[in-house]
Amino acid sequence: MSEKLKNTVLIMLPVFLMAGLIAYLVWQSAAGVSVKIRLRGYDPRDLLAGHYIRYELDWEATDCGQFADNICPKADFSALKTGRFYVPEKYAKALEQDIQNSHNVAEMVFSYRQGQRPFVRHLLVNGKNWDGVPRP
Repeated sequence: MSEKLKNTVLIMLPVFLMAGLIAYLVWQSAAGVSVKIRLRGYDPRDLLAGHYIRYELDWEATDCGQFADNICPKADFSALKTGRFYVPEKYAKALEQDIQNSHNVAEMVFSYRQGQRPFVRHLLVNGKNWDGVPRP
């Protein structure tokens, strides 16, 4: 193998591996069913880690009818019991106000397949995809 070909392969290998990983994660997310789980216990941001909300899943307020046998699969979500949802800095204040308003209901939409690790799809506030626009 010539030196030029060897260098090209070594340079392109990480690119192909990264593309394969991204394709696998996109497939995993798309193959799952969307489920909504209520959130509680918000921590809007941490300056060391960037802007995010730290949330806890609220199984008592979640509709378990969206799962097989009407049973919430708490074990499948155990690694995500406490999670982080990152938001752009310019939206952090608006999100903090939305989720701290006791009249608003916050839910996280996950891509879920039984026995697999769930993936976060997006955040809902009062049933609408949270887009950074403050709501009254």
